[in-house]
Amino acid sequence: MINALISLNADLASSIAFRYSCRLMKFVDMRLQAMHVEEVAKDEFPPGSGWVRSTWEKGLLQAAQEEIAQLINAEKPHCAPMDNTIIRIGNREDELLRELEENRYDLLLEGALNAFDAQHFHKKIHSKLYKYMPCPILLIKNLVDPSQAALIVGDIEDVHPLVATFTRLFEKTQIKLDLVFFSDKPAGQAEIRTRLSEAPHPLQQRAAQVLDAARGALAGHGWTPQDSWVVQNKPQKIGEMLGDYGLVGAYLPSAASRKHFAMDLLSRIPTATLLCKP
Repeated sequence: MINALISLNADLASSIAFRYSCRLMKFVDMRLQAMHVEEVAKDEFPPGSGWVRSTWEKGLLQAAQEEIAQLINAEKPHCAPMDNTIIRIGNREDELLRELEENRYDLLLEGALNAFDAQHFHKKIHSKLYKYMPCPILLIKNLVDPSQAALIVGDIEDVHPLVATFTRLFEKTQIKLDLVFFSDKPAGQAEIRTRLSEAPHPLQQRAAQVLDAARGALAGHGWTPQDSWVVQNKPQKIGEMLGDYGLVGAYLPSAASRKHFAMDLLSRIPTATLLCKP
């Protein structure tokens, strides 16, 4: 069973993320714990630490509890029963990291509206939460059907950490899986989206090495991909193509030479994206 934490706020992104999570639980054995952190600027705290401060905090927590309960109750008929929402006051990233580490969660879920903004995505990826997260993050951008997934790989170094994370989380599920090898489109070359067997040489040779390794690693965990695709295009076009899937697994690159293209691509994927780190 996946022990998952979902970060919720009283906003549209969280509503979409929670509804998607309920859909995912129909395919995956997952225990979902909701958490909301009420962030308050330092100058907004009342002075002292006595009765006034305590009463103020209780009122703030109660208001937050009611807002999040309203969001959750809207999906109650379609979602498995959950434990009470964790409500805290403080810095969101610090509180989430503390909860993740203390209770050893397997996965963090959070919502992000599907509006392409590379700068915002890069800021998120380099935030304290993403830098120190002790588990993968599922970034949910749209309310989609999670029954069809894809693992995207651009290099041999992506394969084993990505496959290991995906199979550990989603073993014994009914999710269908494709493999997608992605590559940038050099100037003057044609756009390519084809099955591995039909890919032009030498792109086929490069893709085959990576996709064969991925298929072999998946087979060791009892997974057989439905299809293996080779895509050579600009990040925007590849991202649009990946919108056909309800879940996309990706490895956050560590090689400086690949960071720009891969990060640009990840920022443009419009569906739920499982981000795995080394």
